[in-house]
Amino acid sequence: MNMPTYRDEPFKWYEFMRQNHPVFRYGNSVHVFKYNDILNVLSNHRVFSSQFRDLLDENLSGILNEKIAPSILILDPPKHTELRNLINYAFVPKTIDNYENRIRQIADDLIINMLTEKNVDIVAKLSYPLPVMVISEILGIPDNDMPLFKIWSDRLASSLGRGPDIKTQYEIADYFYGLIRKPDKLKGLLKDLCTVEIDGRKLTDQEIVSFAILLLVAGNETTTNLITNTILTISENKKYFYEMQNDASLIPAVIEETLRYRSPVQSTRRYAREDTEISGTEVLKNDIVFLYLGSANRDEDIYKEPDLFDPKRNNKRHMAFGHGIHFCIGAPLARLEAVVVLKEFSKFIKDFTVEKPSGDDRIDSDIMYGFKKLIINL
Repeated sequence: MNMPTYRDEPFKWYEFMRQNHPVFRYGNSVHVFKYNDILNVLSNHRVFSSQFRDLLDENLSGILNEKIAPSILILDPPKHTELRNLINYAFVPKTIDNYENRIRQIADDLIINMLTEKNVDIVAKLSYPLPVMVISEILGIPDNDMPLFKIWSDRLASSLGRGPDIKTQYEIADYFYGLIRKPDKLKGLLKDLCTVEIDGRKLTDQEIVSFAILLLVAGNETTTNLITNTILTISENKKYFYEMQNDASLIPAVIEETLRYRSPVQSTRRYAREDTEISGTEVLKNDIVFLYLGSANRDEDIYKEPDLFDPKRNNKRHMAFGHGIHFCIGAPLARLEAVVVLKEFSKFIKDFTVEKPSGDDRIDSDIMYGFKKLIINL
Protein backbone atom coordinates (compact mmCIF):
# COMPACT_ATOMS: atom_id res chain seq x y z
CA MET A 1 0.00 0.00 0.00
CA ASN A 2 1.36 3.40 -0.97
CA MET A 3 1.20 5.98 1.78
CA PRO A 4 -1.06 8.90 0.80
CA THR A 5 0.38 12.38 1.32
CA TYR A 6 -1.09 15.45 3.00
CA ARG A 7 -0.89 17.52 -0.17
CA ASP A 8 -2.77 14.88 -2.21
CA GLU A 9 -5.67 14.51 0.19
CA PRO A 10 -5.26 15.11 3.92
CA PHE A 11 -8.15 12.92 5.06
CA LYS A 12 -6.79 9.76 3.42
CA TRP A 13 -3.37 10.53 4.88
CA TYR A 14 -4.91 11.01 8.34
CA GLU A 15 -6.67 7.65 8.09
CA PHE A 16 -3.43 5.93 7.10
CA MET A 17 -1.55 7.53 9.98
CA ARG A 18 -4.24 6.80 12.59
CA GLN A 19 -4.21 3.15 11.61
CA ASN A 20 -0.45 2.74 11.19
CA HIS A 21 1.40 5.52 13.05
CA PRO A 22 -1.04 7.26 15.46
CA VAL A 23 1.90 8.96 17.24
CA PHE A 24 4.85 9.36 14.90
CA ARG A 25 8.32 10.72 15.69
CA TYR A 26 10.25 12.44 12.90
CA GLY A 27 13.51 14.15 13.90
CA ASN A 28 12.75 16.59 16.71
CA SER A 29 9.02 16.59 15.98
CA VAL A 30 6.18 14.33 17.10
CA HIS A 31 2.98 14.03 15.03
CA VAL A 32 -0.28 13.09 16.76
CA PHE A 33 -3.41 11.87 14.94
CA LYS A 34 -5.86 10.36 17.47
CA TYR A 35 -8.64 12.34 19.15
CA ASN A 36 -7.91 11.40 22.77
CA ASP A 37 -4.15 11.90 22.42
CA ILE A 38 -4.73 15.37 20.97
CA LEU A 39 -7.30 16.14 23.67
CA ASN A 40 -4.78 15.22 26.37
CA VAL A 41 -2.05 17.41 24.87
CA LEU A 42 -4.35 20.42 24.49
CA SER A 43 -5.54 19.95 28.08
CA ASN A 44 -2.01 20.06 29.52
CA HIS A 45 -0.52 23.50 28.89
CA ARG A 46 1.98 23.01 31.70
CA VAL A 47 3.85 20.31 29.77
CA PHE A 48 2.83 21.19 26.21
CA SER A 49 3.42 24.90 25.73
CA SER A 50 2.11 27.36 23.15
CA GLN A 51 4.78 29.93 24.00
CA PHE A 52 6.94 29.40 20.92
CA ARG A 53 8.77 32.70 21.22
CA ASP A 54 10.70 31.05 24.03
CA LEU A 55 12.36 28.91 21.35
CA LEU A 56 13.24 31.78 19.01
CA ASP A 57 16.63 33.33 18.67
CA GLU A 58 16.80 36.13 21.29
CA ASN A 59 17.45 38.81 18.65
CA LEU A 60 14.43 37.78 16.55
CA SER A 61 12.21 37.50 19.62
CA GLY A 62 13.32 40.96 20.75
CA ILE A 63 12.62 42.47 17.32
CA LEU A 64 9.07 41.05 17.30
CA ASN A 65 8.29 42.04 20.90
CA GLU A 66 9.38 45.62 20.28
CA LYS A 67 6.47 46.31 17.94
CA ILE A 68 3.98 43.44 18.36
CA ALA A 69 3.20 41.78 21.68
CA PRO A 70 2.97 37.97 21.62
CA SER A 71 -0.47 36.81 20.49
CA ILE A 72 -2.72 35.11 23.04
CA LEU A 73 -2.36 32.06 20.78
CA ILE A 74 1.30 31.72 21.78
CA LEU A 75 1.08 32.59 25.46
CA ASP A 76 0.71 30.37 28.52
CA PRO A 77 -0.83 31.28 31.89
CA PRO A 78 -0.67 33.50 33.81
CA LYS A 79 0.01 36.02 31.01
CA HIS A 80 -2.49 34.29 28.70
CA THR A 81 -5.23 34.41 31.36
CA GLU A 82 -4.68 38.09 32.10
CA LEU A 83 -4.73 39.08 28.43
CA ARG A 84 -7.68 36.88 27.47
CA ASN A 85 -9.80 38.27 30.31
CA LEU A 86 -9.24 41.81 29.04
CA ILE A 87 -10.02 40.88 25.44
CA ASN A 88 -13.11 38.87 26.44
CA TYR A 89 -14.42 41.91 28.28
CA ALA A 90 -14.41 43.90 25.03
CA PHE A 91 -15.13 41.07 22.57
CA VAL A 92 -18.17 39.49 24.22
CA PRO A 93 -20.77 37.28 22.45
CA LYS A 94 -23.50 39.87 23.14
CA THR A 95 -21.50 42.41 21.14
CA ILE A 96 -21.15 39.91 18.30
CA ASP A 97 -24.88 39.10 18.27
CA ASN A 98 -25.59 42.78 17.66
CA TYR A 99 -24.11 42.35 14.18
CA GLU A 100 -26.52 39.61 13.03
CA ASN A 101 -28.78 41.95 11.05
CA ARG A 102 -25.79 43.67 9.45
CA ILE A 103 -24.27 40.29 8.49
CA ARG A 104 -27.60 39.33 6.91
CA GLN A 105 -27.72 42.59 4.95
CA ILE A 106 -24.18 42.08 3.63
CA ALA A 107 -24.96 38.46 2.71
CA ASP A 108 -28.16 39.44 0.88
CA ASP A 109 -26.38 42.13 -1.14
CA LEU A 110 -23.55 39.79 -2.15
CA ILE A 111 -25.85 36.88 -3.04
CA ILE A 112 -28.27 39.05 -5.04
CA ASN A 113 -25.32 40.38 -7.05
CA MET A 114 -24.29 36.77 -7.75
CA LEU A 115 -27.67 35.97 -9.30
CA THR A 116 -26.81 37.99 -12.42
CA GLU A 117 -24.16 35.39 -13.37
CA LYS A 118 -24.33 31.71 -14.33
CA ASN A 119 -20.85 30.72 -13.21
CA VAL A 120 -19.70 32.29 -9.95
CA ASP A 121 -16.49 32.04 -7.95
CA ILE A 122 -18.09 31.73 -4.53
CA VAL A 123 -14.82 32.64 -2.80
CA ALA A 124 -14.40 35.94 -4.66
CA LYS A 125 -18.09 36.89 -4.58
CA LEU A 126 -19.27 35.72 -1.15
CA SER A 127 -17.12 33.77 1.27
CA TYR A 128 -14.12 36.12 1.14
CA PRO A 129 -15.73 39.60 1.05
CA LEU A 130 -18.34 38.96 3.74
CA PRO A 131 -15.96 38.14 6.64
CA VAL A 132 -13.64 40.99 5.62
CA MET A 133 -16.51 43.47 5.61
CA VAL A 134 -17.81 42.14 8.94
CA ILE A 135 -14.48 42.17 10.78
CA SER A 136 -13.65 45.58 9.31
CA GLU A 137 -16.90 47.02 10.65
CA ILE A 138 -16.45 45.33 14.03
CA LEU A 139 -12.91 46.71 14.36
CA GLY A 140 -13.93 50.12 13.03
CA ILE A 141 -11.78 50.05 9.87
CA PRO A 142 -12.45 52.52 7.01
CA ASP A 143 -14.16 50.83 4.04
CA ASN A 144 -11.54 51.92 1.52
CA ASP A 145 -8.82 50.06 3.45
CA MET A 146 -10.43 46.63 2.94
CA PRO A 147 -8.25 45.70 -0.09
CA LEU A 148 -5.22 45.92 2.21
CA PHE A 149 -6.80 43.31 4.47
CA LYS A 150 -7.05 40.86 1.56
CA ILE A 151 -3.35 41.21 0.73
CA TRP A 152 -2.25 40.94 4.36
CA SER A 153 -4.53 38.06 5.36
CA ASP A 154 -3.50 35.99 2.33
CA ARG A 155 0.17 36.48 3.17
CA LEU A 156 -0.30 35.59 6.83
CA ALA A 157 -2.42 32.52 6.05
CA SER A 158 0.25 31.23 3.66
CA SER A 159 3.00 31.73 6.25
CA LEU A 160 1.22 29.82 9.03
CA GLY A 161 3.44 27.03 10.28
CA ARG A 162 6.38 28.21 8.17
CA GLY A 163 7.87 30.87 10.40
CA PRO A 164 6.74 34.44 11.11
CA ASP A 165 6.18 36.78 8.16
CA ILE A 166 7.77 39.73 9.90
CA LYS A 167 7.47 42.12 6.94
CA THR A 168 3.70 41.65 6.69
CA GLN A 169 3.22 41.80 10.46
CA TYR A 170 5.13 45.09 10.55
CA GLU A 171 3.01 46.55 7.74
CA ILE A 172 -0.19 45.66 9.61
CA ALA A 173 1.23 46.88 12.91
CA ASP A 174 2.12 50.27 11.42
CA TYR A 175 -1.40 50.53 10.01
CA PHE A 176 -3.08 49.82 13.35
CA TYR A 177 -0.71 52.09 15.26
CA GLY A 178 -1.80 54.84 12.90
CA LEU A 179 -5.42 54.23 13.94
CA ILE A 180 -5.12 53.74 17.69
CA ARG A 181 -2.92 56.80 18.12
CA LYS A 182 -5.82 58.96 16.99
CA PRO A 183 -8.22 58.05 19.83
CA ASP A 184 -10.74 60.77 19.00
CA LYS A 185 -11.38 59.10 15.64
CA LEU A 186 -11.60 55.53 16.93
CA LYS A 187 -14.80 53.50 16.83
CA GLY A 188 -15.91 49.90 17.13
CA LEU A 189 -13.87 47.18 18.79
CA LEU A 190 -10.60 49.10 18.44
CA LYS A 191 -12.06 51.83 20.62
CA ASP A 192 -13.29 49.26 23.16
CA LEU A 193 -9.87 47.57 23.26
CA CYS A 194 -8.20 50.92 23.91
CA THR A 195 -10.48 51.71 26.84
CA VAL A 196 -11.11 48.31 28.49
CA GLU A 197 -9.68 48.06 32.01
CA ILE A 198 -9.77 45.38 34.74
CA ASP A 199 -8.28 46.04 38.18
CA GLY A 200 -6.29 48.95 36.81
CA ARG A 201 -4.78 46.89 33.98
CA LYS A 202 -5.30 48.13 30.42
CA LEU A 203 -4.11 46.68 27.13
CA THR A 204 -0.88 48.16 25.79
CA ASP A 205 -0.71 49.47 22.23
CA GLN A 206 1.40 46.43 21.32
CA GLU A 207 -1.23 44.06 22.74
CA ILE A 208 -4.06 45.82 20.88
CA VAL A 209 -2.12 45.58 17.63
CA SER A 210 -1.36 41.90 18.27
CA PHE A 211 -5.05 41.08 18.78
CA ALA A 212 -6.07 43.10 15.72
CA ILE A 213 -3.60 41.06 13.63
CA LEU A 214 -5.01 37.84 15.11
CA LEU A 215 -8.54 38.89 14.17
CA LEU A 216 -7.40 39.68 10.66
CA VAL A 217 -6.51 36.02 10.15
CA ALA A 218 -8.85 34.25 12.59
CA GLY A 219 -11.80 36.53 11.81
CA ASN A 220 -11.27 36.48 8.08
CA GLU A 221 -9.40 33.52 6.60
CA THR A 222 -10.94 30.81 8.77
CA THR A 223 -14.50 32.07 8.30
CA THR A 224 -13.95 32.37 4.55
CA ASN A 225 -12.86 28.74 4.51
CA LEU A 226 -15.78 27.63 6.68
CA ILE A 227 -18.31 29.21 4.30
CA THR A 228 -16.56 27.82 1.20
CA ASN A 229 -16.14 24.35 2.70
CA THR A 230 -19.80 24.29 3.72
CA ILE A 231 -21.03 25.17 0.23
CA LEU A 232 -18.74 22.53 -1.31
CA THR A 233 -19.90 19.92 1.19
CA ILE A 234 -23.63 20.52 0.75
CA SER A 235 -23.10 20.35 -3.02
CA GLU A 236 -21.84 16.81 -2.44
CA ASN A 237 -24.75 16.04 -0.08
CA LYS A 238 -27.60 17.80 -1.84
CA LYS A 239 -30.41 16.27 0.19
CA TYR A 240 -29.40 18.45 3.12
CA PHE A 241 -29.48 21.57 0.98
CA TYR A 242 -33.07 20.82 -0.03
CA GLU A 243 -33.96 20.08 3.59
CA MET A 244 -32.43 23.40 4.68
CA GLN A 245 -34.60 25.26 2.20
CA ASN A 246 -37.67 23.89 3.94
CA ASP A 247 -36.33 23.86 7.49
CA ALA A 248 -33.73 26.50 8.42
CA SER A 249 -33.40 24.96 11.90
CA LEU A 250 -31.12 22.32 10.32
CA ILE A 251 -28.53 24.93 9.30
CA PRO A 252 -26.59 25.20 12.60
CA ALA A 253 -26.16 21.41 12.57
CA VAL A 254 -24.90 21.56 8.96
CA ILE A 255 -22.31 24.14 10.04
CA GLU A 256 -21.19 22.03 13.01
CA GLU A 257 -20.86 18.92 10.86
CA THR A 258 -18.85 20.87 8.27
CA LEU A 259 -16.56 22.04 11.06
CA ARG A 260 -15.95 18.39 11.89
CA TYR A 261 -15.88 17.06 8.33
CA ARG A 262 -13.83 19.81 6.62
CA SER A 263 -12.31 21.87 9.41
CA PRO A 264 -10.96 25.25 8.25
CA VAL A 265 -8.04 24.72 10.66
CA GLN A 266 -6.53 21.26 10.23
CA SER A 267 -3.66 21.36 12.71
CA THR A 268 -2.06 23.20 15.58
CA ARG A 269 1.26 22.88 17.41
CA ARG A 270 2.80 22.83 20.85
CA TYR A 271 6.30 22.25 22.17
CA ALA A 272 7.32 20.04 25.08
CA ARG A 273 8.63 21.85 28.16
CA GLU A 274 10.07 18.62 29.52
CA ASP A 275 10.67 14.99 28.61
CA THR A 276 7.38 13.10 28.50
CA GLU A 277 5.46 10.61 26.37
CA ILE A 278 2.29 10.38 24.29
CA SER A 279 0.68 6.92 24.23
CA GLY A 280 4.06 5.27 24.77
CA THR A 281 5.97 7.37 22.23
CA GLU A 282 8.88 9.30 23.74
CA VAL A 283 8.68 13.10 23.58
CA LEU A 284 11.82 15.03 24.45
CA LYS A 285 12.14 18.52 25.89
CA ASN A 286 11.72 21.20 23.15
CA ASP A 287 10.27 18.71 20.65
CA ILE A 288 7.61 20.31 18.42
CA VAL A 289 4.31 18.45 18.71
CA PHE A 290 2.04 18.57 15.64
CA LEU A 291 -1.63 18.00 16.50
CA TYR A 292 -3.85 17.13 13.52
CA LEU A 293 -7.28 18.42 14.47
CA GLY A 294 -8.67 17.36 11.09
CA SER A 295 -7.63 13.80 11.88
CA ALA A 296 -9.11 13.90 15.39
CA ASN A 297 -12.40 14.98 13.81
CA ARG A 298 -12.49 11.75 11.77
CA ASP A 299 -11.22 9.36 14.43
CA GLU A 300 -13.03 6.03 14.05
CA ASP A 301 -12.89 5.48 17.82
CA ILE A 302 -14.92 8.65 18.39
CA TYR A 303 -17.25 8.95 15.40
CA LYS A 304 -19.40 6.32 13.76
CA GLU A 305 -18.75 6.37 9.99
CA PRO A 306 -16.44 9.41 10.28
CA ASP A 307 -16.12 9.91 6.51
CA LEU A 308 -19.89 10.26 6.19
CA PHE A 309 -21.26 13.82 6.26
CA ASP A 310 -24.20 13.61 8.64
CA PRO A 311 -25.52 16.81 10.26
CA LYS A 312 -27.94 14.71 12.30
CA ARG A 313 -25.25 12.63 14.04
CA ASN A 314 -25.48 12.65 17.82
CA ASN A 315 -21.79 13.21 18.55
CA LYS A 316 -20.90 16.81 17.66
CA ARG A 317 -17.80 17.24 19.87
CA HIS A 318 -15.39 18.24 17.11
CA MET A 319 -12.06 20.02 17.60
CA ALA A 320 -12.35 22.55 14.78
CA PHE A 321 -11.97 25.42 17.26
CA GLY A 322 -9.36 23.66 19.39
CA HIS A 323 -9.76 22.79 23.05
CA GLY A 324 -8.78 24.07 26.46
CA ILE A 325 -7.44 27.51 27.31
CA HIS A 326 -6.80 28.31 23.64
CA PHE A 327 -10.30 27.47 22.42
CA CYS A 328 -10.93 29.91 19.55
CA ILE A 329 -12.07 33.29 20.87
CA GLY A 330 -13.72 34.05 17.53
CA ALA A 331 -15.83 30.85 17.41
CA PRO A 332 -19.18 32.61 18.15
CA LEU A 333 -18.57 35.12 15.33
CA ALA A 334 -17.52 32.43 12.83
CA ARG A 335 -20.58 30.34 13.66
CA LEU A 336 -22.91 33.34 13.37
CA GLU A 337 -21.53 34.43 10.01
CA ALA A 338 -21.68 30.91 8.57
CA VAL A 339 -25.24 30.29 9.79
CA VAL A 340 -26.52 33.61 8.44
CA VAL A 341 -24.79 33.13 5.07
CA LEU A 342 -26.15 29.61 4.67
CA LYS A 343 -29.68 30.75 5.56
CA GLU A 344 -29.57 33.48 2.94
CA PHE A 345 -27.86 31.24 0.38
CA SER A 346 -30.55 28.56 0.73
CA LYS A 347 -33.24 31.23 0.53
CA PHE A 348 -32.05 32.91 -2.67
CA ILE A 349 -30.42 29.95 -4.48
CA LYS A 350 -32.93 27.34 -5.62
CA ASP A 351 -30.32 24.91 -6.88
CA PHE A 352 -26.65 24.84 -7.85
CA THR A 353 -23.77 22.63 -8.82
CA VAL A 354 -20.07 22.96 -8.05
CA GLU A 355 -17.22 22.46 -10.48
CA LYS A 356 -14.89 20.02 -8.75
CA PRO A 357 -11.86 21.97 -7.48
CA SER A 358 -8.37 20.82 -8.40
CA GLY A 359 -5.47 20.36 -6.01
CA ASP A 360 -4.08 23.67 -7.26
CA ASP A 361 -7.29 25.39 -6.15
CA ARG A 362 -6.59 24.45 -2.53
CA ILE A 363 -5.02 27.03 -0.25
CA ASP A 364 -1.27 26.48 0.00
CA SER A 365 -1.09 25.94 3.73
CA ASP A 366 -0.24 23.07 6.06
CA ILE A 367 -2.64 24.44 8.67
CA MET A 368 -5.60 25.99 6.83
CA TYR A 369 -7.96 23.94 4.68
CA GLY A 370 -9.93 25.79 2.05
CA PHE A 371 -9.91 26.91 -1.55
CA LYS A 372 -8.59 29.92 -3.43
CA LYS A 373 -11.54 29.59 -5.78
CA LEU A 374 -14.67 27.47 -6.03
CA ILE A 375 -16.87 27.82 -9.10
CA ILE A 376 -20.60 27.22 -8.68
CA ASN A 377 -23.12 27.00 -11.51
CA LEU A 378 -26.46 28.66 -10.83
